[in-house]
Amino acid sequence: MSIVERIKEKCKEQKTSMNALEKLLGFGNGSIRLWDKKIPGSDKVILIAKQLNVSIDWLLTGKEDSDLTLEEKRLVELYRNTNDVGQPLTMKHAEDIQQVLPRVNQTQEQESLNSQIG
Repeated sequence: MSIVERIKEKCKEQKTSMNALEKLLGFGNGSIRLWDKKIPGSDKVILIAKQLNVSIDWLLTGKEDSDLTLEEKRLVELYRNTNDVGQPLTMKHAEDIQQVLPRVNQTQEQESLNSQIG
């Protein structure tokens, strides 16, 4: 389930719409639906999580703290223990890594295939 699907699910549970949520938070009309293709900023994720009364962990991953691995719990702890300046920087860093890793993995897989063929 994607972040957009989780938001839609919580809106339905709370008898509201994503459009109403966007208006309430001052987001552009239809902007949440774009999050499947474009990673939202941490400030927007935090606002949504607070408004829907869900954890940031659940909103981003679909998992609650109890479902997290030790490494995931450590990352959440590091995020929570920093200040208002550090939290967006932590999110930005994680987003940057997430965007680069799929390309790195594809490159590694291709190199592995090439070494097996050649």
